[in-house]
Amino acid sequence: MDKLSSNQIFTKTIKYVGLRMAVPIASAIVSVIVLKIITGIVSGGEGKFMNWLATLIWLVISLAVYAGINFFVGYRFHAGHMAIITDAVSVNMIPDDMGALAKESTTYRFPSGNEYLSYRMAVKGSIQQLQMQLNTFAENRLRVPVLGQLIRFCQWVIGHALSFTYDLVLCYTFWRDGKTLYTSAADGIAVYWDSWKRVFNNVMWLAILIICGMGLGFGLVFVIFATMLSTASGPLAGGLAGALVGYFVCKAAKIVLDTNLTLKTLDAYFEEAQYADYNEEEYQNMCQYSKKYAKLYQKAINEAFAPAPMAPSEPPAAGYGNDYSQY
Repeated sequence: MDKLSSNQIFTKTIKYVGLRMAVPIASAIVSVIVLKIITGIVSGGEGKFMNWLATLIWLVISLAVYAGINFFVGYRFHAGHMAIITDAVSVNMIPDDMGALAKESTTYRFPSGNEYLSYRMAVKGSIQQLQMQLNTFAENRLRVPVLGQLIRFCQWVIGHALSFTYDLVLCYTFWRDGKTLYTSAADGIAVYWDSWKRVFNNVMWLAILIICGMGLGFGLVFVIFATMLSTASGPLAGGLAGALVGYFVCKAAKIVLDTNLTLKTLDAYFEEAQYADYNEEEYQNMCQYSKKYAKLYQKAINEAFAPAPMAPSEPPAAGYGNDYSQY
């Protein structure tokens, strides 16, 4: 059987891409509607205080809606999509019932939004700190100290923009489903630490183009919505609305880009992970470079000494819960 290409996997899982994109798009629509309602209510009031209060209320509601959707359903769409991608890459097959696999894998790893958010923030913070260290190694080899400040700023931008690297670790967590949650996260980050050159060789220029494109796209959306909403809501609310809607639109577009980058790099990442075997000294080395990784690693140790969970009363459905230990 020919290996599934990244384009084939993307096309066959396009429904989950759409579900993930629906979260920021719905948040943008709700944000605009709420702004119209609130400015309509206070339009008869006088003074800057009412305008500031209305803007603050709108901003809180908009962000709360986005956070709420992400907390209750968004993370399931995201994690479920990564579980399907992991299965497709590791066994070279799209499951017949993608929904069942997504639901079972996500429920097993992340029974609640709190656990997912805690995991996500720990992985994100660890990779960002370690990426700064990796880039510092590269900077020292290039020997361009005059550009030090500019390079560090670019590192910060790239470290925040390349969020597909967090998805690589999430895929590893589903791949090594026999390990506890934070143990798999600690190992997945260690694999990234070892494979970052291979991963970035394929996508670095594409990633830079994406960052530039996202900046231009945000500026365009901001100008359109800020101009459109300023007339009815005032320049302050219009500007904030343009920025927030631009952010949501960019988040939606970035889902498509991140998914493609994950698919283009997951093979190389899994090949590195296939033979990965780390000892205490190597873990401690990464802990020295990242305080957030040190906290994540401590959680992994605590998991190892935690009481074993009760076995499920019913076996999982046939065809799911695959053993991904063989790549």
